[in-house]
Amino acid sequence: MQYAGVSTASIFIDDKSASTISDQLLRSPYVLVVDDDEAIVSVLLLLLEGEGLSGIGITDSRNVFPFLSQLETDQFPSVILLDLMMPVLSGYEIASKLSQSERYRHLPIIIMTADGRVRSASSVQGAIDYVAKPFQIDALMLSFTTGR
Repeated sequence: MQYAGVSTASIFIDDKSASTISDQLLRSPYVLVVDDDEAIVSVLLLLLEGEGLSGIGITDSRNVFPFLSQLETDQFPSVILLDLMMPVLSGYEIASKLSQSERYRHLPIIIMTADGRVRSASSVQGAIDYVAKPFQIDALMLSFTTGR
């Protein structure tokens, strides 16, 4: 399958490229990391890989729904790690659309934000947890394992 603007834990691709993501990766548990900062996505994918988790990164928020729409239900991410402050389509908008969609509403979302006004996951529709930026790696990994 071809997905524009998507990267895997082992390959990082810019927003204008396309990559073939193996069906095996998509059918095993993975984290979808969405952040407009390529450096943050790269670091998070490496951290996930170091913890034995697979990850797919998207740096252009406009690519989230085209990517998800091409997936079968059993290929959905185990969790979405979503930055709130992104150009064009914000994390707030993405989370809201996901939670309002019959197809996607079950997808767990962990939000990342540097916005000090966000103090809990309940601040964002559809979020199950949040991590403040800059984040502690242990706290982030705990979010994945506990599903707070």
